[in-house]
Amino acid sequence: MQAVQWEQGLHMEALANLAHELRSPVQAILGYLDILRDELSQEIGARHQQIIERMNANAHDLAQTVENVMDFSVADAMAEAAGEEEIRLQDLIGELAPALEAANDSKRLEIRFDLETAPTVFRSRRRPIKSILLNLALNAIKFTDRGSVTIAVHRAATSQLGSAVELEVRDTGPGIEAAMVAQAFERCAQLSHSSIRSHRGMGLGLAVVQRNAEVLGAKIIVKAALPQGTVFIVIIPIADPSADAPRPIRT
Repeated sequence: MQAVQWEQGLHMEALANLAHELRSPVQAILGYLDILRDELSQEIGARHQQIIERMNANAHDLAQTVENVMDFSVADAMAEAAGEEEIRLQDLIGELAPALEAANDSKRLEIRFDLETAPTVFRSRRRPIKSILLNLALNAIKFTDRGSVTIAVHRAATSQLGSAVELEVRDTGPGIEAAMVAQAFERCAQLSHSSIRSHRGMGLGLAVVQRNAEVLGAKIIVKAALPQGTVFIVIIPIADPSADAPRPIRT
């Protein structure tokens, strides 16, 4: 058993190293694409603009895959090393914008934000929360061909978690069969539903969401029905920003 765990640890370390090596060149590609869009947008035709936008969308896909591999392979280490910090919700949402815009470029879905009942500032672990929101939103965009994707953040009602924030992402896509929900969270899973199977990707996004939820001591709720779209809700314990010391998060 120890030998198997040691071998798995080596594999995870190799994945983390690979993701780290890929991160810099991928970010460089994104940077050069931004330059192309800014400097050539008035000089090239619509066809070439479309090519650049497609390149940009695919580069963002690749960048997110690299981040997911990194998150999945080092989640346990991050759980031990990362402490709570003050999170400003508007700043966090703003950081999602480039990847969401790239993913939505060819679809032109309506991306909605519902933040009216959200805490503007709270304490928690920033990286896993950002990863959860981004992966759920990108997943919703990927599987929605028409309509909208809504990203909502609410202050959760009093629960066993104490003070909590509720992240919700809902879409108008094809939905998921209730029996397939558990499979959706398996790493590298691609659901067998024909409208879902045709989409590219490693199927790692929801596995990363689950891993990060475990890091945060969070609860995941999925409301899915064919063909009514899907709602993912993640309830995350948080601390008051004025607290003198971070409250330990159960893992």
